[in-house]
Amino acid sequence: MPKSRKRKHSRPSVPALVPSWMEEDGLHAILPGEQPSPAELETLSRSYQEKIRHSLLWDQMLEEFGPQEAERILLKFRVEGRS
Repeated sequence: MPKSRKRKHSRPSVPALVPSWMEEDGLHAILPGEQPSPAELETLSRSYQEKIRHSLLWDQMLEEFGPQEAERILLKFRVEGRS
């Protein structure tokens, strides 16, 4: 039998079902592990914003607010870490 390969420097995967809920200030979730660094939070925010740009929500935002206002609103879509 072939040996199983382990990835070096891989992060543990996030469980498929994590406790999450919506509040007025956005989606909240409890995830295992250490809090991400500010640089990691910025990278996660940019990735999140790109996913929004390729979604139906983005099309709705463009239609309702126009391109300039939609871009301004998009910058508010941020990933934050809280303890």
